[in-house]
Amino acid sequence: MHKLATLAAIIFCISVISVAQEETTPRATIFGGYSYLRNGGNNNFNGWEGQGTFNFTRHFGITADINGNYRTLASFSLLPGVSVTANQSIYNFLFGPAVTTNFGRTSVFGHALFGQALSNLGGGISLPIIGGISSGVTSATAFAMAFGGVVDIGLSRHFAIRAAQLDYVRTNFSSTDALSTGLFSNTNGRQNSFRYSAGIVFRF
Repeated sequence: MHKLATLAAIIFCISVISVAQEETTPRATIFGGYSYLRNGGNNNFNGWEGQGTFNFTRHFGITADINGNYRTLASFSLLPGVSVTANQSIYNFLFGPAVTTNFGRTSVFGHALFGQALSNLGGGISLPIIGGISSGVTSATAFAMAFGGVVDIGLSRHFAIRAAQLDYVRTNFSSTDALSTGLFSNTNGRQNSFRYSAGIVFRF
C-alpha cells in the first residue's frame, strides 16, 4: 500500500507543478471503467467507476466521481444447486477540484475529492431454476474523501485510455456502522483504502 500511496502522490504532484507545451485542454471529459479497491483490512473489492470533469481553464476544473465496489464475505452450499452468500458493497459519491497538465495528447491530473460513502451488507440465495435472490440487511453512510492522480493516454481528439487512476480513499464509518456493514477489521472510526481504476475517456 505504501508504494501505491507514493505513486499516487507523485502523479498528483506532477500534475500540479509541471509546465509544458500543451494542446488545448478538453472543456469536459467523461470516464467509465473498472475499479479495484483494497482497504486497510486487506479486503479486495471489484467494481466500476464513473467520473466527469469540467475544466474552467487549461489547468483547473471540477470533478464529480461515483463508484461502486463489491465483494463476497461468505458463501455456503446447503444442498446441490442451493447456496447462500453474504455480500458487501461500498459506494462513494465525491466532488472536488482537479488540476490538469497535458503532454501532447496525454493528460496528467490530480484531484482532491470530498463527499459521502455508503456501505451495505446484504444476503442472497441461489436456487435451481429460479436463480439468485438477494436482499439488503443493513447499511450506513459516512464522510469520505479521496486524493490521487490520473494518467490519460489520448488516442484521438475525443477518445483516450485511462491507463491508471490511483487514489487514497478515506472513510469515517463509526465502529458500530463498520461492524454492522461488514468492515470488521476497520472499526477505529476511520478506514483507509487504495483504489485503482482504468477504462475509457470521452473528451469534449
